[in-house]
Amino acid sequence: MNDLYNNFEDEKLLKLISRGDRGAFTTLFYRHWEDLYKSAFYVTQNTDVCKDAVQEVFVWFWENRNKWSVTNTQSYLRAAVKYKIANAIRKGKLHRAALEGWKERVEDEQTTVLRELEVQELRQVILDFTQQLPPRCQEIFRLSRFEHMSNKEIAERLGISEKTVENQITIALRRLKRHLGYLTFWLIFFL
Repeated sequence: MNDLYNNFEDEKLLKLISRGDRGAFTTLFYRHWEDLYKSAFYVTQNTDVCKDAVQEVFVWFWENRNKWSVTNTQSYLRAAVKYKIANAIRKGKLHRAALEGWKERVEDEQTTVLRELEVQELRQVILDFTQQLPPRCQEIFRLSRFEHMSNKEIAERLGISEKTVENQITIALRRLKRHLGYLTFWLIFFL
């Protein structure tokens, strides 16, 4: 893109475009396309429909450069994009695409929320379970599984041997396995 055109107002670019100046057209396109896309996306929430609408408007704008009379470029282009979006809605292009995109977003959000709830519930079950452990075993298990400390770090912090830490974690995991059942036992490793 020629930097010379960047200094021109839209009015000057429009005059140059009407004479077939591609550089002026390119400058006008880059000056306005993002704003047009954003305003269209705000309404449609559909990337493909927005890109198509903006592109079609600029193609039409270039192909009909000798026929139009524009006083406010931004307003004119926005109105043209809104018209294209309205046509897409009338033809059903946007409706199907928007519904599919919306459905996917909702399903993804629901799946994420359900997973988070399941993890929170499992954490709460494990927290409740740890309350039933002897105090030292409870502390070691909490440091290991919830604060993610290594056996060595736990041993140093509590002034005990690593072997004692390993034994206490083994005891806690065995009890937890019985408490939760065999299948859900493996879920704790994903916390």
